[in-house]
Amino acid sequence: MGACKDPRLTYLNDQGYNVVRLPRKGIVPFGVIGRDGNARNWLGTIDQIWTSPVPVPKPGDPQPAAGIKGTKTSDLKISFGLEILANALSGMFGSTVPSLDAAYKDAKSVQFSFKEVQSVGIDPFVIGNFLAKGDLSGGPVVKRFFTGQQHVEALIVTEVLQSKSIGVIGKKDSGTEVGVNVPQIQATLGAKINVSLATGSQSEVVYEGQDFLVFGYKAFGIAMVNGEWTIHGIDVDAENAFAIGSAPDPLVDSNQLVDIDFNPPKH
Repeated sequence: MGACKDPRLTYLNDQGYNVVRLPRKGIVPFGVIGRDGNARNWLGTIDQIWTSPVPVPKPGDPQPAAGIKGTKTSDLKISFGLEILANALSGMFGSTVPSLDAAYKDAKSVQFSFKEVQSVGIDPFVIGNFLAKGDLSGGPVVKRFFTGQQHVEALIVTEVLQSKSIGVIGKKDSGTEVGVNVPQIQATLGAKINVSLATGSQSEVVYEGQDFLVFGYKAFGIAMVNGEWTIHGIDVDAENAFAIGSAPDPLVDSNQLVDIDFNPPKH
């Protein structure tokens, strides 16, 4: 793997998912992300602008994401790790949370794991059949994102990953974990987020919110080609990390980045 990767934007890529930088509710299968240059905007669901005789597909029931549950990231540089944590906690809290820099002041890196991960999706074949039998309605947003303008594209979400909780381990080095003051962190964050030690661990802190939040997604692009609607795959990379209404941060100097792999749990 290449070293020039920003782990804030790529930590799910090896599992086939793009990153939702600020985990949140409301990102659903059959939804549309409008890509306009470097910006990404949530536009709604495709059935709001698409007329088809085929019934509107519905997401299946949430399923355990066996490929993600129990996996852990490799060690991330502390500055990147705390930013990922802040984004996740902001989603749980519903607004910006206080800084936890002091709680992890002795750590040089952090390792993450998402707990009780669920996958919710609609089969692409089903979505494709709905699109093949219908067509768009009008409107300025439709014209902007669906008429093949350069650097503008509509992405249809097929699957999302969601979780209520995230586990965090601070480390001084690859073999030395850092303990943190859980009651102090709980007092800092307040009652909206529950903070506890993971079962059987003295250093893995589990942050749990009240709702399932989406932190990863799969999607494909849709375009008109030779008078017919076609779909195409999109890259799983930093460019497609989704932050509502804003562009992903540019990649920083490669000397500051940490390459990252997911390590599947051993059976």
